Amino acid sequence: MILWVTGGQGMLGKTVKQLCVEKGIPCIATSHSEADLTNPPVLLHLAERIQPTHIINCAAYTDVDGAEKNEEKAYAVNALGARNLALAAIKVGAKFIQISTDYVFDGFATAPYREEDQSSPINVYGKSKWEGEKQVLDAYPKACIIRTSWLFGAQGKNFISSVHNWLQDKEKIQVVADQCGRPTYVQDLAHAVLDLLDAEGIVHFANAGAISRYQLALDIREEMLKCGKLVRCIQIEPVASQQFPTPAKRPCYSVLATEKFTQITGKQPRPWKEAIGEYFEHVSAAS
Repeated sequence: MILWVTGGQGMLGKTVKQLCVEKGIPCIATSHSEADLTNPPVLLHLAERIQPTHIINCAAYTDVDGAEKNEEKAYAVNALGARNLALAAIKVGAKFIQISTDYVFDGFATAPYREEDQSSPINVYGKSKWEGEKQVLDAYPKACIIRTSWLFGAQGKNFISSVHNWLQDKEKIQVVADQCGRPTYVQDLAHAVLDLLDAEGIVHFANAGAISRYQLALDIREEMLKCGKLVRCIQIEPVASQQFPTPAKRPCYSVLATEKFTQITGKQPRPWKEAIGEYFEHVSAAS
C-alpha cells in the first residue's frame, strides 16, 4: 500500500501524512506547486511515478467568501481539478477518495442530512464542491466521497481558532446563533479517511453532536478556562446571521448524519466536546 495525498500543505493533508507516518503506512504528500489539479499531464506523470494504491484528494479552493468573486477558480480546482485527479487514479489503478463538504446542502432541513438527500448548495463554494462530487463519480463510479463539516485543528484558520483569538482579545463578542452543524476535529477526520480507504460512494463523517456556533463559542470559552488560558471576554452575545452579512450565504442547518460511516467501519464518531478538549491540550502544549 502507498498513499498519495494532494493538498499536503493544508490542515487535513498534513494530518493524514503525519498519521500515516505514525502507522507506518507509505505516503507521499504533494503541495499545490507540485501537483496542480488544473494540470492533467502533471497529475498523470506523478501518478505514474508514485504508483499509489490510493489517491486522497485533500486539495481544494476553500475560501468560501472568496469563491463568490473567483467562481472560475473555485470550479477549476474543486470540480474539474477533482475530475482530473480521479482520471489519473483510473489510469494507474488506484482507489480514489475525494473530500467534500456539508455546504453541498441548502440548510433548510430539520433533521440530519443523509448521504442520499438531495444537494442544493446556496453559495459558489458549495456548488463547486457538489459539481466536483458529480465529476468524480462520473469519471470514477467506485470512488469514495467523504463529506465533512466545520473542520478545525491546531494548524490553519478555522471558526474555533478565530473564536479562541476573539476571546483573548475582546471583552464582548457576538456570534451567530442560527447556524447549526457538527464540528469535526482534523485528527478524527484523518483517522476516518484511513478507515474508508476501500469504501465506495458518498459517506458522511463529523464528530458526534449538533451545536450552534453561539453555543460552540460558549463551550470554547469554558474549555479555555479549564486549560488556564487567558480569557478577556466576559460576554458572548447571540445574534442572527443577518447581522453579519457575508459575500457567501451559509446554510442555517448543515448537520450531517453519520450512521453510514458506523455501518461501514463499526466505529462511532466521538463527541465534539471530547475532541475540542484534546484540541486545546495540543494548542496549550504548543504555546
